[in-house]
Amino acid sequence: MTGKDCWAEWLAEKRPGGAPDERRGGLERLTRWRDSVLENAGLSEGETLLDVGCGEGLIGLGALERGAGTVLFADISHDLLDVCREVATELNVLERCRFVHAAADDLSALQDGSVDVVTTRSVLIYVADKESALHEFARVLRPGGRISLFEPINRFRSDEHRHMDGL
Repeated sequence: MTGKDCWAEWLAEKRPGGAPDERRGGLERLTRWRDSVLENAGLSEGETLLDVGCGEGLIGLGALERGAGTVLFADISHDLLDVCREVATELNVLERCRFVHAAADDLSALQDGSVDVVTTRSVLIYVADKESALHEFARVLRPGGRISLFEPINRFRSDEHRHMDGL
């Protein structure tokens, strides 16, 4: 254990098996999902994007590259928010970033109607109260705002898969 919280530890060491080359390769593979989420978000230049469960900042940093005015990085992990802050500093985009310690189902740190786009990738699978999370996403969106997300579907996790064959 490196002293990081469990989410930061998992992203840094468990997901890639601890090998730096595997970690780099894994991040490269994730860019296709990032690009899909951002393309489907219909992000326009200057808009405010909320990256829920930002992890290491993959989606939010990609949004900044695509002209987002401001990105709000939200995560339950202080350590991962620190990683995002460090990367934003290295990329000279810190002034276009905000960092919010928040769970997907409790975005009370954000005002109603304060963002144009909400994105998330592989987060809701870990959220017990998905309905509350989706209500929070809708609450923080401005009128006409968009939600773009990617979630893996594990057909072996529960009996719910029997009702998802049409997906």
